[in-house]
Amino acid sequence: MQTLFKQQTHTMTAGSTLSGVTDSHLTLRVVSGRVWVTFEGQPEDHWLHAGRSLRLLPGRMVVVEADPGNSRITLNRKPQRGGMTVLRLMLARLRGLDFHPATSVS
Repeated sequence: MQTLFKQQTHTMTAGSTLSGVTDSHLTLRVVSGRVWVTFEGQPEDHWLHAGRSLRLLPGRMVVVEADPGNSRITLNRKPQRGGMTVLRLMLARLRGLDFHPATSVS
């Protein structure tokens, strides 16, 4: 088993594993192949194939295993723009226009 966070790109052979504790927000992206990912605090595991990514939270133990066949992953500390980021930007713009979301009154 190799330590996961020593380098930014990892090439993994079938059945090999990487593990480590994240020290910051990371995005794990599968460049080729398919991997199984599990991390502390998440009840479900994740299967990712080429082109897919997963956000890793700091302070969590993460284990990545290559599915049959070789896989390549990258770890990026910069946040990737995705659907949630776009949604947050849109909400921030609305708030700037004196937008106030509805609240329930008890």
